[in-house]
Amino acid sequence: MSDGLVRAVVFDLDGLLVDSEPVQIAAWETFLAECGHRLDEGLLGELFGLRLRDSARLLRDRLGLPLSVEAIVAQRDAHFFAALPGRLHPMPGARELVAALRARAVPLALATSGHRRYVDLVLAALELAGAFAVAVTGDDVVAGKPAPDIYLAAATGLGLPPGCCLALEDAPHGVAAAKVAGLRCLAVPNAMTASLPGLERADAILTSLHEVLPWLDERGWLSSAGSRDGRPPG
Repeated sequence: MSDGLVRAVVFDLDGLLVDSEPVQIAAWETFLAECGHRLDEGLLGELFGLRLRDSARLLRDRLGLPLSVEAIVAQRDAHFFAALPGRLHPMPGARELVAALRARAVPLALATSGHRRYVDLVLAALELAGAFAVAVTGDDVVAGKPAPDIYLAAATGLGLPPGCCLALEDAPHGVAAAKVAGLRCLAVPNAMTASLPGLERADAILTSLHEVLPWLDERGWLSSAGSRDGRPPG
């Protein structure tokens, strides 16, 4: 494991694999409007990459909402899940990159702030159920991004040191989590996260998932040591 190669790739989900952030934002806007508030750009920038309950806590404290975190989560989720049908689409290059890495027998993991019910729904909609050897959600850790817990759990699940894993992220909180955990990280921001400060902590910033594999191949970072089903060698 000391050759410096990347032996596994760990994917974020929202805004990286799935174009879900517009419907996420709309759900928050609807909820806050019912409470007599609006979601300004400053607050929005702080939400990207956070777990739902961490977002709910931030908004409660910042806006003085007279609701528990659990009540905020439930009300926001009601709006969110009602709006989801027909709205879950892969980001450009998402399916292609997952398929190409699996074809090379590179172990894959998911490290997402989303909760399990939502994550399962997204993976089914994107036809990516079963593509990841390990899937760590916001429900599985004590502290969400930007804490390193999710990425440390993903590396442990893969049976690899964090330094042998590469994270793919779209938002600064995720980049911070990956780097603190000791993973290498490529940032692939979307239109909503590209201008946020903190992406520069990544090893590189790319404009599309289509660029990831050529970037890795050009630098000789990628090992294809693994098994054909995308799981780490045992």
